[in-house]
Amino acid sequence: MNSQQLHATPATGKLLVVDDEPNILSSLKRCLVKTPFEVFMANSAQEGLAIMQEHKIQVVLSDFRMPQMSGAEFLEQIKQHHPDVISMVLSGFADFDSAIGLLNSGAAHKFLRKPWNNQQLIEEVDGAFVEYHARKMNRRVLEGEHNPEYYAFEQAVRDQFEMQQEFCLVSLKIKDYDYLEQHAGPGIFTGLLTEIRGLVSSELPQGSKTFAFDSGKIFIIIPDFESEEVIRRRLSAINHKLNEPNTQRKGCVKINCVMGYALAPTDGEDPSSLMENLRCAFSVDNSDRERLCRFDSALRDLQQRQLKIKNSINGALRDNQFFLHFQPKVHLPDQQIDSAEILIRWQHNELGWIPPNEFINLSELDGQIEQIGEWLIDQSVKKIAELHHFTPDIKRVAINISSRQLANHSVVEQFEHLLDKYALPPSLIELEITESCLIQDFEQTLAILWELKELGVSIAMDDFGTGYSSFAYLAKLPIDVLKLDKVLVDGIEGCKEIQSMIGGLIAMCHELGIDVVAEGVELEGQVALLKQLNCDYIQGYYFSKALPKPEFEKLLLQQPFMH
Repeated sequence: MNSQQLHATPATGKLLVVDDEPNILSSLKRCLVKTPFEVFMANSAQEGLAIMQEHKIQVVLSDFRMPQMSGAEFLEQIKQHHPDVISMVLSGFADFDSAIGLLNSGAAHKFLRKPWNNQQLIEEVDGAFVEYHARKMNRRVLEGEHNPEYYAFEQAVRDQFEMQQEFCLVSLKIKDYDYLEQHAGPGIFTGLLTEIRGLVSSELPQGSKTFAFDSGKIFIIIPDFESEEVIRRRLSAINHKLNEPNTQRKGCVKINCVMGYALAPTDGEDPSSLMENLRCAFSVDNSDRERLCRFDSALRDLQQRQLKIKNSINGALRDNQFFLHFQPKVHLPDQQIDSAEILIRWQHNELGWIPPNEFINLSELDGQIEQIGEWLIDQSVKKIAELHHFTPDIKRVAINISSRQLANHSVVEQFEHLLDKYALPPSLIELEITESCLIQDFEQTLAILWELKELGVSIAMDDFGTGYSSFAYLAKLPIDVLKLDKVLVDGIEGCKEIQSMIGGLIAMCHELGIDVVAEGVELEGQVALLKQLNCDYIQGYYFSKALPKPEFEKLLLQQPFMH
């Protein structure tokens, strides 16, 4: 191993510095040699990870752009396997936008800019060690050093193993607890805990114990149970009651609870492995995951897959692993393809084809959706400009926009720049948003939508019919196109009520000058009914899947598309 270690005075902490440029490492070595830290040097992320296996590193200072494994991938690995470590990025200012995802996800504590000021850098490193010790102290306070409840829980788990009998360990988590506490006050947890203990007493076997030493999270030990089927049914009953609106709760009528459970010794032969596997049941990022989940090996495999996907996004953007497909929209009145939707695709070097919903959902959770979104806009406008030169028949091409992008005015500036760069008529671009884009800050999002609208682009509301949107709500938005979700389209055949609802919706949209697109159309009967109801556009596998640009261009030469 070519790593270097240095410290001048008795060390007060262990610092790892990683950079692939020898000159940079030498400069940093000179800068840090007189500090009271034990400093380890590595010239690659792989070497840095090896050092971390051998030494209890507390602070990491890493370059962002490195071969083989980027700084982003490196820090995500540290977050996963060494969660206590404080990591900082030291890189050129041009990398700041790319590093935003790391900062948002918590993988990076700070972004420090090259070239650096030696004194300021030392102060930042010193501050990182202060942060490390502060977090450790907070964790010790929470997890037991000053919390007898933690010791009681730990001892109870050990006692169960010593009795060599099967038992169930449950973790109940109140999602968005910090938000609840902020709005309802710190006393909210006491009331919820009383409610939960009452449910445990009434629903679970005698002798079940409840422990609460981490706000928003509660552990339950069930020492004796008939079968997993019975215990799962009882836990489901508790979860259902907790998630129901309850006007008796002070400060929060509605809460969102999820439960994970593990059975000992099947899911862990000692307290440490049982707790680790129980945590795994919660660590999988899946918005559709059940509210009650038991650990199994498949969850660990899924966790590893998700980690690999998240760690690969930066490299995929850098290495052009993402590419674009076009799904045609057929204009029903004249049976012509005159518009399309751009859809992003990813062929991973190791995992192969990754479904868009999978990597998009994961990137939204850790903030990397902003980098993907910026790349998508840039490449989409470029491809639309090429398509415009190929044929004048295309009137609009849709690009999907995330809620994070609509939270920042820079998306308006990006479109302004690209429209000017490619001399592209703005009317060719349609921006698709979903209801989730409007939840965070409606007024801010509305303002940005109007700015985009003033550029001359069109706005489409996607997935209508799956959320809480009402037509009155949509009337407040600068919407040009409404897309009926596949859920509605699937039910149109054989259901007069759905037909009547869709027909009325289309009529109201037309009165407001809004075009209607039905997506997910797969059957001939659906096409006939939608045409009868005066739907404007059809999109779906009945006509065509999403295609690479050359294949889409060939399709455009086969007009009229419908016969």
